[in-house]
Amino acid sequence: MSYTRRKFIKTLAVSAGVVATSSILGCGSSSNKSEVIDSTSPAPSLLDGSQFFPQSVVSGDPKADSVILWTRVDDQSGADTPLMLQVATDEDFTNLVVESSFDALAVSDHCLKIRVTELNAGQHYYYRFIYQSGGNNYTSRIGRTKTAAAADSDTKVKFAYVSCQDYIGRYFNNYLSLLDNDDLDFVVHLGDYIYETTGDATFQSVGGARSIEFSDQEGVLTLGVGENQTQAANSLDNYRQLYKTYRGDELLQRVHERFPMIAIWDDHEFSDDSWADTATYLDGAGDEQQTQRKKNSEMAYFEYMPIDHQLPHTTVDLPAGSITINDEHLFPNTRIYRDFQFGKHLHLAMTDFRTNRPDHILPEDAFPATVAIDQPTLTGFLLATGLMQEQADGIVAQMSPYVNIDDAAYSSYKTAFMEVFTGLYMQELMARKTLSQSEALAQAQQRAVTVIQGNLATSYLNQVLASAKASLASDHPIQLLPALPEENVAQGLAFYTMGKTTLFNYIGSRYFVIKDTYDIYAGYREYVANLQGTSAQKAFDDMQTAWLAHTFSTSNSTWKMLGSSVSFSPLIFDLSSSRVHSGLNTLEGVLDSTAIPHALKQRFYLEADQWDGFPQFKSNFVDSVMSQFGVISLGGDVHSSYVTEHKANDATGKKSFNFTTSSVSSGTFGSFLQGGMNQIFAQLGDMPDVLTDFPYFFDLLVQTATKRDDISDNMVFSRMWEHGVAIVEVDADQVLVNFHNIGSEFHQLDTVTRSYYDNAEEFLSQVRLYQFKVADGVLTPLQ
Repeated sequence: MSYTRRKFIKTLAVSAGVVATSSILGCGSSSNKSEVIDSTSPAPSLLDGSQFFPQSVVSGDPKADSVILWTRVDDQSGADTPLMLQVATDEDFTNLVVESSFDALAVSDHCLKIRVTELNAGQHYYYRFIYQSGGNNYTSRIGRTKTAAAADSDTKVKFAYVSCQDYIGRYFNNYLSLLDNDDLDFVVHLGDYIYETTGDATFQSVGGARSIEFSDQEGVLTLGVGENQTQAANSLDNYRQLYKTYRGDELLQRVHERFPMIAIWDDHEFSDDSWADTATYLDGAGDEQQTQRKKNSEMAYFEYMPIDHQLPHTTVDLPAGSITINDEHLFPNTRIYRDFQFGKHLHLAMTDFRTNRPDHILPEDAFPATVAIDQPTLTGFLLATGLMQEQADGIVAQMSPYVNIDDAAYSSYKTAFMEVFTGLYMQELMARKTLSQSEALAQAQQRAVTVIQGNLATSYLNQVLASAKASLASDHPIQLLPALPEENVAQGLAFYTMGKTTLFNYIGSRYFVIKDTYDIYAGYREYVANLQGTSAQKAFDDMQTAWLAHTFSTSNSTWKMLGSSVSFSPLIFDLSSSRVHSGLNTLEGVLDSTAIPHALKQRFYLEADQWDGFPQFKSNFVDSVMSQFGVISLGGDVHSSYVTEHKANDATGKKSFNFTTSSVSSGTFGSFLQGGMNQIFAQLGDMPDVLTDFPYFFDLLVQTATKRDDISDNMVFSRMWEHGVAIVEVDADQVLVNFHNIGSEFHQLDTVTRSYYDNAEEFLSQVRLYQFKVADGVLTPLQ
């Protein structure tokens, strides 16, 4: 669908300064929506109209003098629907400050989003929407919102932040912890408010009571082949259906009815592990740039979420009036980063990690044998970073041996590998895409031609050669080929050296990347880009980065915070023998480092889709922006909880801290890591019995990995196997962060796939509270 200025959702600005002279309670109504209401008719009573407001009410983006109010009406008419909005200072609506009529437009799925201005700072307001039909007035549930405290107010601020609420087969029980704290000023949602897939068995709980089947089947995106097929949202109707379904959850409705929300998106509001307008489901097996799908996802987000989407596009105060969602607000023009002031003590900047970020540095379809940096180039780069020749030579000596497969001496190998990899590519392509044999063969041949050229790592090719010989007939010509040389040849940085072992996979690309070689490659890519006046790592583009630096440098607030959809905490496993020995044997006396396969005795970035994937940019940003101004970052996305202390800035001596909250309902990161480790062990052979308890060490591993001198971050807390939400209290003296966590299936607890909605007491009795204080630049665990 093409969006024009005629297809929009209205965000109507209404002033609280003047109330209409005739109250709705003194107005008649008519089933004919085009008629003018007669103010002399008898006052009809207000009836429960919840059935006409299936997603209830929502408020968001609280400022000191304004707030966004939202609802969606559904009377099955399909036509534009008039609604009345009432806002009052009391829950009985005896002191009205707003009473105005608006149309919920059919073209915007009958969503109505209203900006109310001229409100008083730091005050609760109550609001409701009223639908008139058949002489009756039907009211939505009553919502409560709160404006931000005035900028000069010495006010304590208390808010929650949450992330990752998968609906499929799961319940939002963790919101009970928020509802148990009714004095929250607002709630921050860091993203993954919806999940775009409706039954992806790799991470969703399929077959349960909570499921979604898209009504617009022609518009869906089908993923996988054969029995492994699943669906993802694609059309505007698909994305709208997700919001309607999620927002129908009674617990989520109660949260929205009690607290205003400040929201940003992560990836699942569009597509898993996405960057800009590009998806990653196929792991490089096909082109996944999906611009219209990206726009569809943004349109639905702006329709359903209480975000003032015009605000980041202007530097002037927004006047009263209506605004529209059109192509000026959608990708590639999208901006959702914005800031909020709450009294004297809190300045909160919300960011956007997805819209303008570059592709993952390691391509998912990177050919493992390809030498990304040859020996002369690698040596030159290492020397350019300031290393001595001896140091550079030592690093190069640890890289992959390689030969130029195009040399005449290797012509028979090139022919053999063209045949082998054509078959392997064909097999992999048909497992991911619906292709005919001829289509798959043509694509596989082209892939093989592209990759079997130039400098290739012999250590990887020899493994493939040995496997091919084992599966081919004894008289096949490949049987006559000896192993390629691995001694006395050049050595360079191959994708294989960074953990990439398969043709199409997120393992070795977005997850489980070998840290030390990845850092070199990422640094080289950034070095080359900088020579060309660009960057390969800017998840925040120049405009957002400059805005953040200006926001924090000019802020006079006691505490400066940054809301990030992904975590700044380093997620590293150090499985090198010395570290495993000192970090695990000494502390636990259980895990023997000799049981770990040699290929895994590395340091791994567990997730390169978050900030760890941009190591040089992250390091510079943390130091020059966050630590310089003592910023505290709040993170999500990774379905686990972390607390990290970053290195102090040399000039100011200030430190920054990251507090990452776990998921509301989505599967824990521990369970994802366990699945990934199983994949790796499957490639290396069966997992040794001694490593069956490996998952018990996940938290210890990421904490001990930051104890080395070359790691500038100190991870002081990790919980990979728990769900949860976080509550923050801010005043003139300190920031108090409270993690309200709950166990998972790892602890033999069922806390997300069963509902506790009618048994809050039982759920809350299982909540684990972890408290941390930041005061005078010092981080202190309290519990």
